Amino acid sequence: MNPDEYRRMRACEEQLWWYKCLHRYLLRFVPAAARDSRARALDIGCGTGGFLRRLMGSGYEVTGIDVSPLAIAELNEEPGTTIGVVGDANHLPFESGSFDLVSCVDVLECEPVDPHAAVREAVRVMGPGATGIFQMAAHQWLLSEHDRAVHSVRRFNRKQFLGLFDIPHVDVIHSSYLFFLLFPLMAAWKLLNPPARHVDRDEAVSDVKLPNPLLNRLLQLPCAVEAILLPYVCLPAGTSVFAVVRKEG
Repeated sequence: MNPDEYRRMRACEEQLWWYKCLHRYLLRFVPAAARDSRARALDIGCGTGGFLRRLMGSGYEVTGIDVSPLAIAELNEEPGTTIGVVGDANHLPFESGSFDLVSCVDVLECEPVDPHAAVREAVRVMGPGATGIFQMAAHQWLLSEHDRAVHSVRRFNRKQFLGLFDIPHVDVIHSSYLFFLLFPLMAAWKLLNPPARHVDRDEAVSDVKLPNPLLNRLLQLPCAVEAILLPYVCLPAGTSVFAVVRKEG
């Protein structure tokens, strides 16, 4: 990802409606860590730590890994129990069965990542009975200027995405598209902003910026409704797709 995008991400990830909604969705599926346990969580492709901080708030001892030294340097400057490691999602530098929870958010679409290898590695470091939460951009026809800026080259539909988890001893607990209620609006925006192939990708600019405060709040309302429904339904469309998996004990 372009270095400037990490700075934009860090500046926006606590307030931008999209991050707040995505984290709200995913946190619905994060098991509560027992107060007397030392539950360990790994966030693959942690960036500057937005979702990692949410996992800390859920009681986990957290480790983040990202390919960007810039992102990890910013992460490790924060106080607390956050540990950031520079590394490759395709070859995780951790022992098998090390974590009780593994998350992988907006990683599998990125150019250097092999989705099949990254999922297998994530499953390898999950302990018996551990939970995995995976999310990625959906629908290749929605590839946009934003994707170009963050070096995303693939977007899977739900069938393609679930094919990544055809792995022995792994059960898919729940899967769905995300941002269903905003899908027409978001899809229209992406189709109106296709990737400009004549522009170097390092000059492309993502959608990561704060809109008008009122609009920022309004966009969160349909997502709040969706988050309530999400554990009980499989939404039929959306701009992202996710799955919750469990490793057999």
